Amino acid sequence: MRLWTRLLWPGIGIGIAAGLGGGCTALFAPPPATLSQSWMIGIERMRDDSLLMMPFTNRLLAALAGMPNTQVVFVGGGRNDPLFSAYAGNKLRVYPWLRGEGDCMQFSYSVFQAGQQVATYSLVVPALAAGEEPDSACVDRAASGFYQALAVQGM
Repeated sequence: MRLWTRLLWPGIGIGIAAGLGGGCTALFAPPPATLSQSWMIGIERMRDDSLLMMPFTNRLLAALAGMPNTQVVFVGGGRNDPLFSAYAGNKLRVYPWLRGEGDCMQFSYSVFQAGQQVATYSLVVPALAAGEEPDSACVDRAASGFYQALAVQGM
């Protein structure tokens, strides 16, 4: 047997074993989607959320605040509205609806750049097909899906 074949076969065997065992990673996997620039996100009170405690609105605020390139503020109470309106950078005003029309969550949101509204979008996060999902898990999944959708839009 020639020298190159004696060196080649063990390398192929190791490559196959690593590939089958999960030891290789994809060379061209897309990077995680993040927002390309900083955005101020103003969240309205979630439709049908409990008025006093707003547990799901607060959960959505906390989840989005933990994402890269976001500043998140509640804008449904009036106190933060003037500050949000005066912010001259990129911002979104979000109107979430938990369990809207049988879905996990529906979002309507307006995009503002340089103080001017430039677009309005909607996003539906569908309910899971298998069984009932707790509202808290739905909010977490919807926050992640909303953030990813913004990143894919190039925001």
